[in-house]
Amino acid sequence: MAKNNTTGIYLLTLLMIAGLFSVAGAIVWYGFRSIPSIAPTVTATSFPTDHTFNLAKPTLAVSPSIPSANPPSLDEIQLRSERHVDYTKLREYLQQQDWKAADRETYLRMLDAAGPKAQANGMTPQDEMDNLSCTDLRTIDQLWSAASHGQQGFTIQMNLLRALGDYHQMYDKVGWQKLPPSNMWLFQWTYNTQTKRMEFVKGKEPNYLNPPPGHLPTVEIGYNFDVALSGALKRCNF
Repeated sequence: MAKNNTTGIYLLTLLMIAGLFSVAGAIVWYGFRSIPSIAPTVTATSFPTDHTFNLAKPTLAVSPSIPSANPPSLDEIQLRSERHVDYTKLREYLQQQDWKAADRETYLRMLDAAGPKAQANGMTPQDEMDNLSCTDLRTIDQLWSAASHGQQGFTIQMNLLRALGDYHQMYDKVGWQKLPPSNMWLFQWTYNTQTKRMEFVKGKEPNYLNPPPGHLPTVEIGYNFDVALSGALKRCNF
C-alpha cells in the first residue's frame, strides 16, 4: 500500500512538472507574437543625372558624306540647266572616272553657266557669281557625287567647310593648300592670255590619281573665279 502511494505521488509530480513546462512554452510563444516585427526598409537610390557617370563627349568626326541607300546612277541624273549648258561631256568623263578631264570640263561649263563676262575672260566676276544658277550647280554636284560615291563634289566640300568652320582648315583637309604660316598651294596655275583661260602648270596639278575626299572639282579655290564659289553654294543651300 505504501509502495502504491509512493508511485502515485511520483506520477503526480511528473504531471505537474510537464504542465509547468507547457505553460512556460505558451507564455514564451505568446510573447514572441506580441513583439512587433522589424523588417528592413528598402529605399530607391536615385543617382544624380550628371557628374555621376562622367561620359566623354563625342568629338566631331570630319568624314565624307554618307551616300544614300540607293544613290542614282549617272545615267539617271537629268542634265538640267537654266542657261542651256550641255553637261553631256562632263557625264561621260565622270563615267570613265577621268577626273582630270572632268575637272577641266567643270571649269569650262561653269563659265558658260555664269554668263558672258565669265565666258569672255575665263573668270567669273561678282555680279555674275551672285546670279549663278543653283540648278546648274546642283546638276554638276549630282554628277560628281554619283560618280565618286559621295567622295567628290560641292556637297562634301561644303559639309567639310561647315564641320571645320574655317577655310584654312578646309583647304588643308581637301589637299588644296597648306595651313598657315606656310599657306603654300599644293598646285599652281597660270592665265593663258591667248585662250583667256586658266590652266594648271604642268607637273603641279591637282591630285587626279588619288584625290582625297572633297578634292574635286577644284573650281572653289579661286583660280577659276574672281570671287569664291562658296557664296553661291551657300545661297543655293548646299
